Amino acid sequence: MKGKVVLFLILLLGGYLYATGHIEFNDFDIDSLREKAEGSPGVEREALSLGAERVSVSSSPNETLVRLGVPAIDGNLTNLLYAVAGKAYRANHSEVVRVEAYYLGEPIVALTVRNGDFENAEFEDIRRPEFRIETDLGLFDVVIHDVSVTNESASVSLEYLADRDGFWKDYFAMSLVVLEDAPWVGSVSITYLTENGSVTMTMGVGDIVGIHAGEIEDPSAVIKIERG
Repeated sequence: MKGKVVLFLILLLGGYLYATGHIEFNDFDIDSLREKAEGSPGVEREALSLGAERVSVSSSPNETLVRLGVPAIDGNLTNLLYAVAGKAYRANHSEVVRVEAYYLGEPIVALTVRNGDFENAEFEDIRRPEFRIETDLGLFDVVIHDVSVTNESASVSLEYLADRDGFWKDYFAMSLVVLEDAPWVGSVSITYLTENGSVTMTMGVGDIVGIHAGEIEDPSAVIKIERG
């Protein structure tokens, strides 16, 4: 269930808007997929014929790993991952079949099928933290210039294009988004770039969580502000 929601978010970031819920695989027939996969001349060749790019396949008796590039993050991505996994399973009958999708060289999402159980396949968001933050912040009216994540902190520099009336609401929401994508950091900094310089606003993790839990009455008191 969680994996399907992750894929929903990735498709949204690719430009396909949807409401939170479950993925519906309309017109998708798993039994037909398995039947078509039988007798495949090669997983790599089959994946390329389905529209994948730069396909690599590694296999052992217990596991098959397929890494492939995709031309776009769109509504066809789900079926592509399932189709490639199905062909890999029919070709090798590995206990674990994992298909990883890459877009413009960036890891995006992985599908794992265990013991041929396609009904309970697992989706996993495999985006890098920096790329995940950048794409997730794309939901706001901003232009991202840079994202940096370390073991201690996450920093973002951006231009804020929305109306000033929604600034504080968006700031707190964006800070939470960054924290959710890099939950191990101790602080989150967002630098706003303007024609007259920059303003960096930093909050600790405890304060971000406290604000969204309604435990901090004056959020401005816990924000460290530096002007550049």
